[in-house]
Amino acid sequence: MQWLLGQMVTSKQGRDHGHHYVIVKTEDKCCFLADGRKAAVVNPKKKNYKHLQGTLTYSKEIGEKLILNQLPTDAEVREFLNNHWPKNGQKEE
Repeated sequence: MQWLLGQMVTSKQGRDHGHHYVIVKTEDKCCFLADGRKAAVVNPKKKNYKHLQGTLTYSKEIGEKLILNQLPTDAEVREFLNNHWPKNGQKEE
């Protein structure tokens, strides 16, 4: 799978299982994720690709800022995630 800056992903493993994030940086075997709360844009969470489930949801505004080496605000990330997944962090039954 191709990972894009500004793409929403879901954690498949770890304490944050089921939590949604936005990709803010990519590397060879891992990427850096932000949710605007515990994982702020300036201090993103590092996670291996194999522990992530990609989604088709993408923020064009956040992606364009990251491509231009500008950081989106935590509020922008939270708003994007809340608009597309309002129950972020809550386990589904």
